[in-house]
Amino acid sequence: MSHKIALETPLMHAYGQFSHQQYRANSEVTRGELGFCVVIKELPLCSQLNIRGDAACQNFTSGIQQVLGIELPTEPGCWHFSAEHSLYWLGPDEWLLVSQGPSPDLEAKLRAALSGHISLVDVAGGQSILNLRGAAPALAILLKKSSVYDFGGWSDAVDGRGRCAQTTFAKASAVVANRPDGSFDLVVRRSLADYIGRWILDAGREFGCRIEG
Repeated sequence: MSHKIALETPLMHAYGQFSHQQYRANSEVTRGELGFCVVIKELPLCSQLNIRGDAACQNFTSGIQQVLGIELPTEPGCWHFSAEHSLYWLGPDEWLLVSQGPSPDLEAKLRAALSGHISLVDVAGGQSILNLRGAAPALAILLKKSSVYDFGGWSDAVDGRGRCAQTTFAKASAVVANRPDGSFDLVVRRSLADYIGRWILDAGREFGCRIEG
């Protein structure tokens, strides 16, 4: 049995749409002469845990900070992050942890540090993360096309914290978060990642939109 198992990206059809339908082979894009105002990038697979607990419990909040080294976000619509971990506020007692560390090790450390009524669920297999970067005006219009949420009302993200929202995106849903560099991360259902990728390619066509990978 071969051990060379290929992991297929859920955006395989979006890659095909970009390279074969939106822009023809041997055109300006292959010669680097075509400008793009919006770029989609699929981020590498990583650990993702859904965490539930009582934000008013000192043991819970201190345990999270002890293991992750970042403070639990308790303000609605906010996320905190470090070089290795990101914590997204999803509700008064629910958060999404995205981490570069291995899921089993991370979950074991959290279970050892936390007590009481908590829930830790590994959701990495069902979700993908996309990053949208580019010119601010183009990104603003693309987000308005894609969601009813007013992302324009957000304050700019700074090192260690930003804004996030769990909302509709196209005819699906996503957790959308702003980053200090002006880009946006989208946490989406893996089964819908290809659909959302193709939606963004179409919605951003007027600005020049490409998928990177």
